[in-house]
Amino acid sequence: MTISVLELYPAHLSLNGDVGNRTALVRRMRLAGLDVAEHAYNPGDELPETPDIVTIGTGTSSAQRSLGFDIARIAPRLAEWSADGVVIFAAGAGFHLLSGSVRFGSDEVLPGAGVFAGSVDSSRPRTITEAFAVESDFGLLVGTENHTSVFVGRPDQKPLGRVRNGVGNGDGTDGAVVFNSYGTHLHGPALVLNPALADHLIALAASRAGEDYVKNDEHVALDKTVELARSILINKLPAGVQKPRD
Repeated sequence: MTISVLELYPAHLSLNGDVGNRTALVRRMRLAGLDVAEHAYNPGDELPETPDIVTIGTGTSSAQRSLGFDIARIAPRLAEWSADGVVIFAAGAGFHLLSGSVRFGSDEVLPGAGVFAGSVDSSRPRTITEAFAVESDFGLLVGTENHTSVFVGRPDQKPLGRVRNGVGNGDGTDGAVVFNSYGTHLHGPALVLNPALADHLIALAASRAGEDYVKNDEHVALDKTVELARSILINKLPAGVQKPRD
């Protein structure tokens, strides 16, 4: 069984290196001996058959505006995939475009794909956090954040986690989780710096495809290198911020 990974709008939404999220997933699956096929989707393309994993990254406000028509065109398929349990990982602007709507000004609102319940106000002062930290079910997630947005989700919608340093959604939480769809403001790229989250997404997709995801010594070696990068960010966290124990 081949696991299909689809990246949305790589030509428009790769501002903070979020293409690395797809790369991390594919690398970890291939280390585990899984067969993986990579696909890219850009405006005007035909969507492939139902993928196992979808990723989407971040970009400028102008890039988001340019994608408005195409997002509306493929929104029903994205919502259908999410409801069917396809794994979706959306970072930054990609998370916003997959929400209900994105407001750029008092009279400019872009409809989103509706995968995540909530609205985004992208007219706020810019937030840049060099050591962005979110406490989650997968431990302490670390990375960076760079956005001008506040996300207001539905009260019964689970966030990805609680912010320990930074802004995230703007209410003390970050991101949203719906079915197997995960949205976040984490960059870095997020799935390179946070293998526990990457492995969770892979396990969901592999199980859905009837495969087993079993890590090996190569994953251990890779994660030791990743931990060095994580430690740099963790050491930048302000005093009093909860940090993982050795």
